[in-house]
Amino acid sequence: MSTACGLNLRAHFLLASRTSIAACDAAAAGDHFNAVDCRLPLMPHVPDHTQAPAGDRALSLGQYASLVAALYRGRFQAEPWQDFLSELRALCQPCLTVIGLRLPTPGDAGIAYVGGANYSPQDLMNFANNYSALAPLVDLPDGDTVALDDLIPRSQLRQTVYYNAFMKPFDQEQIIGFDIQRSGQVALFVRLIRGHGAPDFGARERDILELLKPQFRELAVWLENGRSLAREHTLHEQAFTSLALGTVMLDAGLRIVHMNSVAEQLLKDNTSIARVAGKLRVMHHREHQQLQQAVAQLLTDSTQAVPHVIPVERETGRSPLFLTLRRLAQQDSLDDIQHAALYMTDPELRQIDQTPLVMDAFGLTPQEARLVIALANGGTLEGFASDTGISKNTARTHLYASFRKVGVTQQSSLVSHVIRAIYGL
Repeated sequence: MSTACGLNLRAHFLLASRTSIAACDAAAAGDHFNAVDCRLPLMPHVPDHTQAPAGDRALSLGQYASLVAALYRGRFQAEPWQDFLSELRALCQPCLTVIGLRLPTPGDAGIAYVGGANYSPQDLMNFANNYSALAPLVDLPDGDTVALDDLIPRSQLRQTVYYNAFMKPFDQEQIIGFDIQRSGQVALFVRLIRGHGAPDFGARERDILELLKPQFRELAVWLENGRSLAREHTLHEQAFTSLALGTVMLDAGLRIVHMNSVAEQLLKDNTSIARVAGKLRVMHHREHQQLQQAVAQLLTDSTQAVPHVIPVERETGRSPLFLTLRRLAQQDSLDDIQHAALYMTDPELRQIDQTPLVMDAFGLTPQEARLVIALANGGTLEGFASDTGISKNTARTHLYASFRKVGVTQQSSLVSHVIRAIYGL
């Protein structure tokens, strides 16, 4: 790109909001962005090319926009960040391009993606175990662009074990890149790698990396928040699944926004309730009206704290399906649509074996735990003795032992404690 083009690009950005530029400079300096409102920096820091000689040293606005778009969609690609790596490689060729989330260490291959070469998982683990401890471009200052040539003269590099054992066999002569840290740990890193005889990395490559730093900082925040939300979602899904609890998120028109796997199975197994054209439909007219009225009341009355419970009748001989509705708190300022949470429970749905949970919680033997669970489910001491083939006196001995271990003196207190423990676990 000519000097004139570089000046025009710089002028374009300087005409933009000073607030946006200040925000971007803050990102480059490592300021913490709002974890909820993770907006893209509107204007990047642009390297000063006003004193540079004419030549192809800056990106066009279109190239930069395409590169940033590829960076942010990379997380969702089947081969993560392959578009970004390919575009960056085309801009900085000849070179290999690397983007990573965790640096390799002995015993840990790390998480990295390479553009321009194919490395198997075994290759990456081999590097981690045999060479990562010798790699010179690690523990870089946060956000600083560093080249291998900055650390050691190339003549001395060629005398090192690392160069001769790893770099030379893989035709690696030059490396340049930067690390982005979060909470004192490397959250993202990028590397450009060139082989023997390739042109030296220069101002153009450094300028491109400088342009990417604010976006890498923002992406690191996005990825951290995304991982946190994913872990929270997984924990909730596991908890609801273990309780055989179907969860459905509904809007005011009963449109299904989200539901878990248990809810999907309940809709599949029950003819009394279904998903019709993307909406939840209860087949009995009276019960469907109850559902509509309950959702409307919850979403229009923010003071409504008591959940609505609707029993849905099923075919003769089966217990009802229970729908419990609660208003969801509105937490996203960018979404002003109110939603209701619907919890579906089927008393007949087989749940996990609760015996190990009760044993671990109270230190009971298997037989004591089975007795306590039977009592919590409405059974009697006599019925348990008959079902398990033991005498009533033996069952009573188990009961008294359970009293002592749980720390109660009455059967009603024992049942109450165990029910709370089972649902808590």
